[in-house]
Amino acid sequence: MKLLMLGRKKHSRVISTLGRLLELEKMEYGALYIDDCTEKQLIRELKSAELYLLCAERVKAADDEPAADCTVEMLEAIAAGYLSANKGHFVIYSTNPSLLGDVYYGEPAVQSIGEAIAHVRREKRISENNKLMHDARRIISEAHLSFSSKGFVEAVEYGMYRETQAFLQAGFSTETENGEGVPLLSLAVRNGDIEICRLLMSYGASMNIIARDRCSSPVLDAVIAVKPGIAELLIDGGADLNFKNRNGQSALIVAIGARMEEISNLLIDKGADLTIRDSLGMSAYDYAKLFSLADIQKKLEA
Repeated sequence: MKLLMLGRKKHSRVISTLGRLLELEKMEYGALYIDDCTEKQLIRELKSAELYLLCAERVKAADDEPAADCTVEMLEAIAAGYLSANKGHFVIYSTNPSLLGDVYYGEPAVQSIGEAIAHVRREKRISENNKLMHDARRIISEAHLSFSSKGFVEAVEYGMYRETQAFLQAGFSTETENGEGVPLLSLAVRNGDIEICRLLMSYGASMNIIARDRCSSPVLDAVIAVKPGIAELLIDGGADLNFKNRNGQSALIVAIGARMEEISNLLIDKGADLTIRDSLGMSAYDYAKLFSLADIQKKLEA
């Protein structure tokens, strides 16, 4: 977003100060002195910007005062007309807003450089959010997905990274579920899509959200899908590795029961609770012994 600052030469100190502050904000800006430009230059600069800040003391001369400079007054009138047609995209800087007259009645006015910078920051944030929303809608539309929770679920299910990111940028919730009550993170885990898992996590997806179809957590889903890399990613991200399913089984019990030695070792190394017993009263050690997993038994005994 480009900001254009307009004013007369006598406003140069304010404009230069604002310019230095905007550089710290890493914001693109331009400055134009109305009493030192042509009509063609003014119109070109007005069209090149998206946000405007007008330094003014008096937009038009009082009835009993003749205009000091007709050319400058004309250029200010052109700027006033252009800015009025772009309501919501400009702010007036004036130490005495009461002198602005009827031209900008009801328009935002600030009386200090601090207020001006705050306004610009706010407008920049709004502009960036609007651009993200616009780009997100375009990406989703080009992929022939509906701009809805259903489309979001489809993007995750089909491993469409760019489109999934677009839905997230558009503000869709990471806790969105499919028709069976399976959250997006669990869908990505079950698909073995570690990149979409990372993406959802970066947008604050809950590490412990429960999939209602099988009463499983993301970590438990990673174990069932035999995805140790994803299980480790989730655990390192703060997921609870001791969640128990309907049968009272933890991820470790499920892993040992399915003879998944790699994931079992990972869960033990990550601090899984070894004392948990399922609804049958069996612990991880009991299952290791039952299925003759000697290496796991020794590790558990140690």
